[in-house]
Amino acid sequence: MTLLACSHTLIRRALALVVLCWVALFSPHVDAQTTYILDDNAGSFRLQDSLAFLVETDGKNNVDEILKRNRNRFSPASATSSLPMREGNSVWVRLSLTRAASSTAKWTMVIPLPYLDYAALYQPDGQGGWTRQVAGDTLAVDSWTRPALYPEFRLDVPAEGVYEIYLELRNFKPSLMPLILATESKRNSQRELEHLLLGGLFGAMLMLMGVCALHYVQSGSTDDGWYTLYAASMVIIVSCMTGLSGLWLWPHSPVWSDFTHLSMPVLGPSATLIFVRHITSLDAGFPRLSQTVYGFAGFGIPIFLLGAAIDRGLADNINAAYLAIGTLLLLLATAQTWRRGHAIGRWLTITFIPTGLVTIYIALQKLHVLPAWWQSRYLMVAAVALSVPLLQQALHLRARERREVQERADALPTQDALTGLLTRPLFDTQVDLAIKRSRQHREPSAIVMVEVVNYNYLRESYGDAIAEQCLLRAAVKLHRVLRDVDPAGRVDTARFGLVLDGVASRQELTERMVRLVASGLIPLPGLRPEVTLQFHISCALLTEVVADKRTVLQELQDVLHGMSPRTRRPIRFLEPAPTMPAALPSKDDGNSDRPPLTPHSKP
Repeated sequence: MTLLACSHTLIRRALALVVLCWVALFSPHVDAQTTYILDDNAGSFRLQDSLAFLVETDGKNNVDEILKRNRNRFSPASATSSLPMREGNSVWVRLSLTRAASSTAKWTMVIPLPYLDYAALYQPDGQGGWTRQVAGDTLAVDSWTRPALYPEFRLDVPAEGVYEIYLELRNFKPSLMPLILATESKRNSQRELEHLLLGGLFGAMLMLMGVCALHYVQSGSTDDGWYTLYAASMVIIVSCMTGLSGLWLWPHSPVWSDFTHLSMPVLGPSATLIFVRHITSLDAGFPRLSQTVYGFAGFGIPIFLLGAAIDRGLADNINAAYLAIGTLLLLLATAQTWRRGHAIGRWLTITFIPTGLVTIYIALQKLHVLPAWWQSRYLMVAAVALSVPLLQQALHLRARERREVQERADALPTQDALTGLLTRPLFDTQVDLAIKRSRQHREPSAIVMVEVVNYNYLRESYGDAIAEQCLLRAAVKLHRVLRDVDPAGRVDTARFGLVLDGVASRQELTERMVRLVASGLIPLPGLRPEVTLQFHISCALLTEVVADKRTVLQELQDVLHGMSPRTRRPIRFLEPAPTMPAALPSKDDGNSDRPPLTPHSKP
């Protein structure tokens, strides 16, 4: 037993030695606290070396009490590593600053984290006391020493000597503290650029939201209504992520500002899933996926409210998991829509890939799977700025598709299902109108009947599918000799009728019909074996014949019946009806008032 215990002891010591060697080799080496030099030529820089920190579990001591009891308990740490902050404690950070010999500018310190709970900067006032500047998410922005999007402090570093300042930081979870020092002029330039970019983003989003709202009021389109709500929700969510909402929307409400920073991002995937489900009609092609998307999106509301009822650290982990799963579900829905062949699916996938990658990265940061990177929120803003116009383009594509489908549905009672031409009753109406215009206003017109003579042969040889495709190709060829205003209809299985307004001579009409006959003799592309269409055409010029609207189509069909399948004259015209000269009045008629003329009489 003693030998076994000794062996266990040796194994534990060996493992401990391995762990120590691993830590020594791969853990970042932190020197003693670094004194940072403020050089006006640098303008702006982030603390990269080391700083000293102290964890205070009480969280109620002031700087004098901390220095009195714990001045020597500050531990060195890397300025680029996360600080061990927890709910209820404070982390004190000591920084050593000194000015360069030529430094005269005013300097500021910035912590670009809008969600940081509390930050206080303590600087010696030169009289044995301290000046304090405060900021943080748990304080009303109006009460900050310098109201801004995130904590920002003024530094009063003397011209000579090393100057020590202290930061008191509080947060509900461990966080990386990006401490940035910048001159006052450089900081003003950075702030103006940041506000300009954010203003442009929100201005574009508000403009697109207003345009869609106007379209919704005018047309009543539900797509525009959904997009308006979606854009409004994204404006609020992005404003919370950037700190703009706390500065402009609710600067007097620290409780609401703190809660929205934690929970508002959850509503982003929820609103996006509902919007995408609606515009893609996901329930039509993928009903189970549609139900899953709808249920998961609705689950975002209780998760949003959960942040006010449970521990904030646990709520943040749940929010991160919801963000990651919701983003993956969104990408799956858009990819399935694209795979189904919808053009809108391609636009949605291109739109949400950048946003999805950034969202997943932020979620993994919250879960401490990936290292923290404070610039990720700027990536999210850029991704949202890219997605808003792309989403509107996808919305317009979807609206156009639905409008075209609705127009085709409305046209079904008036159009032939195969060729899209007018049905026989409506074409008869167009013929009647053309005859009336010719009689009343002397407008030249022509009525034409076109027959695909070899339709029966094609059907018997190649089947119904090829025969119907040939009829469809024939309709396409008819449109090549028609103007947009010329009506055309399908009057029989393989016969089509045309009304050509403005045609006054046989030569003009013949030239157009010759092009039609010639195009039919060109083999149809994509069909094997090669198939040609043989057209026979009968024509009636309303300037030559007095057409009867009840019989003119039948007369044209009779002309087609009288043509041989192999005729060399595939274009025929209705001939004018023959007229006899009227007889001169005679004496026996009793209607003459004068005697008939003789060769020697004069009139």
